Amino acid sequence: SYDKILEAFEQYLKNLSPDMQVFLSNFKVTDIIRYSVGVGSFGTRCYLILLKGKDDTNLVLQIKEALPSKYDLLKLTVEEAEKQSFEEGKRVITGQKILQTFFDPFLGYTKTKERNYYVRQFRDMKDSIDSTKLDKESFAAYARLCSFILAVTHYQSPTAPMIYGYLKESKKFSKKMADWAETYSKQVHEDYDAFAKYLRGEE
Repeated sequence: SYDKILEAFEQYLKNLSPDMQVFLSNFKVTDIIRYSVGVGSFGTRCYLILLKGKDDTNLVLQIKEALPSKYDLLKLTVEEAEKQSFEEGKRVITGQKILQTFFDPFLGYTKTKERNYYVRQFRDMKDSIDSTKLDKESFAAYARLCSFILAVTHYQSPTAPMIYGYLKESKKFSKKMADWAETYSKQVHEDYDAFAKYLRGEE
């Protein structure tokens, strides 16, 4: 309900760093809506909070449900998992802060009685590149840059030594990744064709 999310937002403010608490003290919540999530987050709760500043500027934050880590649940008893439940949102934003050199300053976590959430800025207007408009040379350069950034972020994670050890010993990694990408692309096209046939009423 509206009141539950409003209470969760107040809890989120308490979990933020002091500088962000001061910044957001200049804003008041003016509206909260339920937001439809993408396919990857299907079945989870997501809300958008509209805040208005003292200077009439607007800010939109997203409150998104944080699901339990499957990896962690394999090692925890039911009692331990319930005890740790409040940390799900914190776990998500901690991972983002570790992997991202410059992370969203609004990242935070909160909960209601039934669910755990993390908070972030909604559509922070970061620029992006339309890869479909790149020529072959530009696409190759873009892919190398993305690979470099991804490698740097994972090197900042606690699993960096394990990843390094695996890649150092595996000479077939590049080929395996290329094979996976090619197979994945083929499957996407097959799925799209099946979906298009369904819309046309074809069996």
